[in-house]
Amino acid sequence: MGIKMEAKKFIRTFFIWAGGLLLAAAAAVAVMDPFYHYHTPLGGMKAVVSKAEYQCIGTVRNFEYDSIVLGSSVAENYNNRWFDEAFGGRTIKGIKSGAATVDLVYYMNEAFASRKLVNVYYCLDIAALFADAKKVFPDASLPLYLYNHDPLDDVKYLWNKTVLFEHIPYELAAGLDAGFDEGASYNWAQYKTFSAEGALSHYDRPETVLTMKAAETDAAEIDANLELISEVVRAHPETTFRFIFSPYSMLWWDEAYRNGESDGYLYAVKRAAEVLLCFENVEIYYFQNDADTVTNLDNYMDPIHFSEEINHEIVRRMRAGEYRLTMENLNETLEEMAALIGDIEERCCDGIFGG
Repeated sequence: MGIKMEAKKFIRTFFIWAGGLLLAAAAAVAVMDPFYHYHTPLGGMKAVVSKAEYQCIGTVRNFEYDSIVLGSSVAENYNNRWFDEAFGGRTIKGIKSGAATVDLVYYMNEAFASRKLVNVYYCLDIAALFADAKKVFPDASLPLYLYNHDPLDDVKYLWNKTVLFEHIPYELAAGLDAGFDEGASYNWAQYKTFSAEGALSHYDRPETVLTMKAAETDAAEIDANLELISEVVRAHPETTFRFIFSPYSMLWWDEAYRNGESDGYLYAVKRAAEVLLCFENVEIYYFQNDADTVTNLDNYMDPIHFSEEINHEIVRRMRAGEYRLTMENLNETLEEMAALIGDIEERCCDGIFGG
């Protein structure tokens, strides 16, 4: 009997301790909340935001802000503070690598669901205008337990050893670091090298030049994506929407030309301007014809991703009203871009790649 009593006591003690440890682990995650699933950073701590797929939805739903930067990886190196200084407000980011239109519209709607926005800075990737406008987002590629509103799914977060032993210690170390810049959310530039040699090493140039596709080949899909954006713009006339066409490098445009796609890309820009500039609360800034930037490959790490200095320069130029696209200068701007593409092709054939 004594042995059985001791065994029962041991088992009871074990389960009490195990349960206590599980509760302590869950409490630590809920209190520290490194993915900001429940709340903003604890008092005195900075926001440590570096993993878009895990943290973006929490910051969009729970942070205090009135302005948002939306975009793909080319938008990650903006510092939120630059927009605050240029246009006022308090800015965060809504980021999805390789974002389609439906992805960013989702984040916009989540932001508007609980607050009024003063500014939306939307980095409009050309490829996103050709993406499936009926795509489902969020999807299984993301940690859905952070996106849905099912508290039962939170077990995947509350009892997650990676969160407990990696993310929480990192949040503590960085969040209490006086030198940590929380405005540089999702920034990856500090780990990369930007040079012509590096950019060229990531470019596999098509050997042949394909027949140019008709400019309006994908008109239906482009218009469907633009309508998704327009629905949000139309619903929020009190918000200023600033759309940004980022300066892709000459290598990106060379590939577009050689694949017979550049006319379609310029058509997409034209349609975006025609549709979005109908709204009084929309501004568009077009940096793709900035020849000094796009032809200097030292600004890039690959054909599309540029340094954070270029991100900063874009904000300064927007504040100064430069490179603003209007219905009055639309045709002229696209003619200049078409001419630049021709110059790039000639330069690539006769110079960079020779022959």
